[in-house]
Amino acid sequence: MTLMPITDSVFLAIETREHPMHVGGLELFTPPADAAPDHLREVRAGLLRHTRTRRVFRRRPANPVSTRGYLSWAEDSELDLDYHFRHSALPGPGRVRELLELTSRLHSTPLDRHRPLWEIHLIEGLEDGRFALYSKIHHALMDGVSALRHLRSVLSDDPSARDCPPPWSAPPPTGGGGRGGAPRT
Repeated sequence: MTLMPITDSVFLAIETREHPMHVGGLELFTPPADAAPDHLREVRAGLLRHTRTRRVFRRRPANPVSTRGYLSWAEDSELDLDYHFRHSALPGPGRVRELLELTSRLHSTPLDRHRPLWEIHLIEGLEDGRFALYSKIHHALMDGVSALRHLRSVLSDDPSARDCPPPWSAPPPTGGGGRGGAPRT
């Protein structure tokens, strides 16, 4: 277990159902012109193959020590990526209005403290053919600016790039036998 900084503990302690302490982001994407009808199913399956995860995406609050809150992080050794990375479809007509209604509903639900405190939703069904990613992560794990920087680090400016890793993905271990070994993630 890793000791939890006091600021992380405070974000968990002050959270209520009416005042969730997670941050969210919504990104819109246009599929490639040659995308097959099951393109998003294939994208999701490809991203789920990335099972090496960064430590921050495996952290969950350890059992509370008292009513005053949490003091440490536990690492989830059996991370269920199917739970954390979900695939949804909008109801018709698939306007931005329906997308915002869905993301509002998703954002209003607190994260499960028995699991790592993040979710990513792949959303299809926009009437113009686009799709969306809605992500939420607890402020105790990552603040909004850090989350945006992290997301930017896994995306590409090249619209033809098809090898972007998912946000939870850990970099591959380095092969050298030097003192440093694999990076800690």
